Parts: sequence; structure tokens; C-alpha cells
Amino acid sequence: MDLLALLRKETITVRRNLGLIVVLLLLLPGGLVVGTAVFEQTIPRDVPVGIVPEANATDTDVAVAEAGLAGFATPIEYESSAEAREALQREEIYLIVRVPTDVMNPETDANLTVVSDHAFVPFEEPVEQSIGVAESQLDASVAADVSVAHDRVGEPRTLSEFLVPTGVFAFVTLYGLVYLPYQVRSERLVLDRLQTESSLETVVASKLCFYGAVLAVPAVVIAATAAWLGYDVAVLAPATLLVLGLTFCYLAAIGLAVCFALGLRQTALFVNLGLSLAVLGLSSIVYPVGFFSTTQQTIARALPTHYSAITLRSTMLRDAPAALYADYLLWLAATALASLVALQLALVVYRRRR
Repeated sequence: MDLLALLRKETITVRRNLGLIVVLLLLLPGGLVVGTAVFEQTIPRDVPVGIVPEANATDTDVAVAEAGLAGFATPIEYESSAEAREALQREEIYLIVRVPTDVMNPETDANLTVVSDHAFVPFEEPVEQSIGVAESQLDASVAADVSVAHDRVGEPRTLSEFLVPTGVFAFVTLYGLVYLPYQVRSERLVLDRLQTESSLETVVASKLCFYGAVLAVPAVVIAATAAWLGYDVAVLAPATLLVLGLTFCYLAAIGLAVCFALGLRQTALFVNLGLSLAVLGLSSIVYPVGFFSTTQQTIARALPTHYSAITLRSTMLRDAPAALYADYLLWLAATALASLVALQLALVVYRRRR
């Protein structure tokens, strides 16, 4: 065959795999570039910050403090320090500012206390810079002489320890969205034979149960490696395993639903790969949402994977009861149930097409 004939053959091959080519050559490259657009700054400018008025602090004191913080933060007022501490552990806010009284009195010293969480390591440097900005802005805004004290809560953590739950989440994402659908697709030729002996739902359920149980193996390996390196992370804590199980369940169900909805074609694997990249890029799994655009903040807070990442980090690094994250766990459980329903619908579509 001459060169022209071979080129014509490749064109025909592309037409036969048009869906795969669109995903691979158009959607993925475009998605990678769009993903960079969510990073607007290296220092957050609208991070949620809890405002707690100290005893005898007036509404004017609070309003002045909020105005001074508005340049880099979104102030959220709390009635008590305990309530603000809970919000800090749940990563609803990333700093707490305790506002003293008489900030408008030129004869007093206004001593503000800023509270941050040791567990959120990437925020340490921005916190220090934010405190400097807050002190200068507040000092220029109020009559009192402002000084800011920094108080850290929780056990000190290293960046390496912080990244362990992040790595675990990334692994589960790829394991559930990419590897398991790939494994099921590789057995597509025997699915019809298996259906003569059992229902398709039973076959898929066995896959979910088996590979969900196998997830315990990498969890043990990660725990052993972390212990060997001296990291204090609770990888095998019951709450951590619960979050891992729920996260795997909904991600694997979504990945399999895509796979069966697309008839177990190769295109489905690239779609799932694109989904996994989107999850890792849009869920704000490392930096606080204040680092990102307003649109990205909204997207991250709407995704269950964002709460999976927060809850995993909290169960591994923070000494807090699971009840503190009960609503997050319910959200993950509801997502898992909805994903299983979507998988069932995809199986119905797959059978009808067969």
C-alpha cells in the first residue's frame, strides 16, 4: 500500500473511534487549560474567617474589625469561640479572629487574637502574611493601638503528614473512577456468559464489594509506611475507613455507570479519566477555597469529593469526634446511594442495547 492509501486507512480508523478522539484530543487538552483558570492568586483574598466578639465588645467594634479584614477575607460572625472552633475543624472557616472591646478608643491597646489550625499546613505562610496585613489595615482603621497575637490549635503537623490524606484521596479517585471500570471492561467478552448464570446486577455488585474490600490492602500499606516514617496519621481509624468506603462506593458507581452507559467502549475509560482529573482539580483538596475564583469556590462546595477530602483529612489529622462531621457523612452516603441508582439505570440501558 502506498502512503496515500495508508493515510486514508488511518482516517477511516479515526472515524470509527470518533468519540474517543474527541475526548482524547479535544476535551482533555481543553480541560487542562481551563483547570489553570481557577487559580487566581497565590495568597487568598476571600478566605472565610470567623469573627468572635470578646466580652463587652460592641457591634461597632465588630463592624470595624470586619471592615479591616475585608481586604483579604470574608468575615463570618460566631457567637462563641467554641462554635467558631468547630467551624475551623470542619474547614468552613480557616481563621478565627477574636475582637476586643474599645477598638475606637485612642487611649487603649486593642489586642486581637488570630486562631489557625495546625492541621492545615499549606495555609501557614499565608496566615503569617494575612496577620501582617490585618494588623496594618486595622491599625490604620481604628483609633486604638492594634497588636495581633497568633494562636495555633491542634497538634503541630508537617507538610508530609498533611499530604498523606490528600494522596489517599487521589488514589481512591483513580482506583474507583479509572481502575475498576477498566477491569470490568476487560471482561466484557465474558459478561454475556456470566449473565446466563447470574444477573448483571449481581456481577457488578460482586465487583464493587470485592474491590471495595481489597481497598483495605493499600490502606494497611499506607498506614505501615506512615508509621515507619514517623507520621502521626490515623489511616486505619474507623471513621477514616468509613469515609474511604463511602468515597470509593460513589466514585466506582459513577465510573461503572459511565462505562455501561457507553456500552463498555474504550471511550468510557477516557471519559472516566477526564472525570478523575476534574475531581482532583475542582475539589479544592489541598488549598483552601479562598485561593480560587468565586466560580471555583461554588463548584468545590457543591461537589461531594470536596467533603470527602475534608473529612479524610480531619479523621486522619484532627482529634475530633466523627459526630462533628455527621452532615458531611450523610452527604457522602446520599451521594453513594444516588450513584448506585445511576449505575442501575446504566445497566438497564446496556441490556436494552444488547
